[in-house]
Amino acid sequence: MEYGKLFDLLIAPAPDLVTGLEQAFAAAAVTLRETDYADACPIATVALEVASTNETLRRATAEVFEAWIVTGTGVFTRLGLSEDDARRLAIAVISSLEGAFVLSRSLRDVEPLAVAGEAAVATAREMLTGRARG
Repeated sequence: MEYGKLFDLLIAPAPDLVTGLEQAFAAAAVTLRETDYADACPIATVALEVASTNETLRRATAEVFEAWIVTGTGVFTRLGLSEDDARRLAIAVISSLEGAFVLSRSLRDVEPLAVAGEAAVATAREMLTGRARG
């Protein structure tokens, strides 16, 4: 899976934000299982290995992550969040996915992805509810 396309391919076409997030985290779990836990985010791997030792590669990984944040912000805005909430949720989703990939690969279990997905959905619901009231 090309993780940069996650927002456009899995979340944007969903009938609503919550469903999109549920589908995205479920798809990530399927991909990990189908690849025997080998296919996770290569950008995170590079970032973890070189961020403090190679400025050129650090900048390159930062650019990729920032592009994902921008894409996620756009999708989440179209699905009903304010620009600020959309950016915050995009960062939270990417952070949750990246951390869940590390744990899932180590544990050889998709439970971390399920838990991260639940947390992302809860955050989205809270943001959507706050938007409806505000």
